[in-house]
Amino acid sequence: MEFLKDLFGEKGTIIFFAVCAVIVLIILLAVIIKAFSKKRRKKKLERDIQRVNSLVKNVLPDVDVNDLTIVFANKTGSTANSKGKKSYTYEYFIYAFKEWESYAIPIRFRGDRAIPVETPIRLALDNVSRIVIRYMKTNAIFYDSNGNEIIEFTVAALNTKQIADECPFEIDQVEAAQKYFTFIERFDTKVRHKNDVNADKNEPKPAEIIADSTKSSKIDEVLSNEPLYDDHTEEALLKK
Repeated sequence: MEFLKDLFGEKGTIIFFAVCAVIVLIILLAVIIKAFSKKRRKKKLERDIQRVNSLVKNVLPDVDVNDLTIVFANKTGSTANSKGKKSYTYEYFIYAFKEWESYAIPIRFRGDRAIPVETPIRLALDNVSRIVIRYMKTNAIFYDSNGNEIIEFTVAALNTKQIADECPFEIDQVEAAQKYFTFIERFDTKVRHKNDVNADKNEPKPAEIIADSTKSSKIDEVLSNEPLYDDHTEEALLKK
């Protein structure tokens, strides 16, 4: 350690080890603070998720929250006065969904609470006739059977605080939003299929198509209820 004495004098060794100890202490302190911060954030996240789940459970008592995926959604609107100056309005929702059924819960913020302000809007195959999906599947507009808009909102793969500063909970909904993007695309496909089936049912059919359909139905009935016969021709089956 002679070079330390040459560099720092007689107390060079002591100074060197003291500096090393301070550096180690700083690093250790930084690790502890980071671990504590991470633990505190995890607790807050768990608490915030529980708060959202409790809200959904209270609003939808007949639905099992464990079956739902929940995301935070919003809608931004604007109006212009006579001078052309725009003012913006913001609406917020909790959107809870499962296969072929979902609920949009309008909410507002009061301090550190999110409060439902209207009856949940149920969105399912039996009351949605069309969905318009825009902006890389983040924005969706739902229409009823009369072509009237039911609701519009946007779901972003962000932290809820990034979507609304005043939001009382802070949840990273990147994973949940990805599930939503998959869901809304499948939901739209299912709605389109339902519309195609209904249109096909309502479309007038020529007499020969009806006759063929009746014939096929009778053959299917025979095949499902009778044992197999030696003569499996269409004529033989129809005689049965």
